[in-house]
Amino acid sequence: HLRGIVSMARSTDPDSAGSQFFIVTSDSTFLDRQYTVFAEVVEGLEIADKIVNLPRDGNDCPLEEAKMLRITTSD
Repeated sequence: HLRGIVSMARSTDPDSAGSQFFIVTSDSTFLDRQYTVFAEVVEGLEIADKIVNLPRDGNDCPLEEAKMLRITTSD
């Protein structure tokens, strides 16, 4: 899992992936073969960096809301 990869999120059950995903903001090879990769961010990764660096509470949740309002896909 290199920077910019988009993978399916899941619980500890390998067959539990649903509609949640995560964007890798720094190389994380320990995730390889653990989570299904289905996309790559090719433009705008600096926005994910801004979200990662938002101030957080004790549960690691951003103190201010962060939403994706628009995405574009390509083949």
